[in-house]
Amino acid sequence: MTKILFPTDFSKTAKNAFLYALHLANTLNFEIKLVSVHSSLTKHLEIIEENFNSHIEGLIKLAKDNELGHVKIESSMIIGDLLLTILEIIDSNDIDFVVMGTNGENSFDKKLFGSNTVNVINNSPVPVLAVPINVHYKKNRNFAYATLFNEKENNAILEMLRFTTRNNTTLKIVHVENKLLTQDMLATKEYWENSYSNVSIVIENSEDVETGLIKFCRKNKIDVLGITHRELSFLKRFFTTNHSNQLIELGEIAIVVFKES
Repeated sequence: MTKILFPTDFSKTAKNAFLYALHLANTLNFEIKLVSVHSSLTKHLEIIEENFNSHIEGLIKLAKDNELGHVKIESSMIIGDLLLTILEIIDSNDIDFVVMGTNGENSFDKKLFGSNTVNVINNSPVPVLAVPINVHYKKNRNFAYATLFNEKENNAILEMLRFTTRNNTTLKIVHVENKLLTQDMLATKEYWENSYSNVSIVIENSEDVETGLIKFCRKNKIDVLGITHRELSFLKRFFTTNHSNQLIELGEIAIVVFKES
C-alpha cells in the first residue's frame, strides 16, 4: 500500500505534524511509515533509554483519541544521515508524500522550515508537506495553490485536487501579477478552467508578488498552500525582514511543495 513517510524526533513540533499525517493518510487511504533517524550511536542509545516504544504508544493513543486508530503505522529507528536515509526510504518503498513538522518561526532558511526540512524539500522526488508548530489540524480547511500558469504544474494541481475532492471543498488557484498574462499562460488557465470543475482561479493584482499572495491567503483564510519547487526562490523571499510584519499568518499555514512535472 502507498505510504506517507513521517520522520520524527518525538518533539512537540513533530507530534503536532503527526496529526496532520494521520488525517492525510486517512483521507487518501495510505499507511504511515514513521522513522526516527539518529546521526550517531550515542543518540540512538539515548532514545532507547527513553523507551522508543513508549513514544510510539503515545502516538498510537493520539491516533485513537482522534478516531484514527485504524490507520496502519509502521515504525523504526535508524542510525544515519537524515536526508540520505529519507531518500533511501523513498526509493525503496511506495512513498507518495513526506510530512515533516517545522518550528514555525519567521525565517525561511533556518527557522520557518528548519535546515532539515529545507534539505528534504530540495531533494525529495515526492511532495513534502511542511507543518509549522502553529498549524493545528482542523476538519474544515481552505486549500490554495500559487501558480505561474505553467503547464508543468499540472501534476501539482492534480495532487492538490486529491486533497480538496476528498475534503469536499474547492481548490483556489491563485496567480499574483501586475502585468498582462502571456498567451501560453492564458491557454493553461483556460485548460484548467475547462478540465477541473472544483477549482476557483483568481488573479490577484499586486505590484509585489509576495505581498499579493500574503493578502490572498489572509483574505481567504488559507490553511494549506501548494507551491512548485521551481518557485522556492520566490517563496524564500517571503521569509525576509522586509515582510516579517506580514508573515505571522504564513507561519500558520501548512505548505506542500511539489516537484515540477
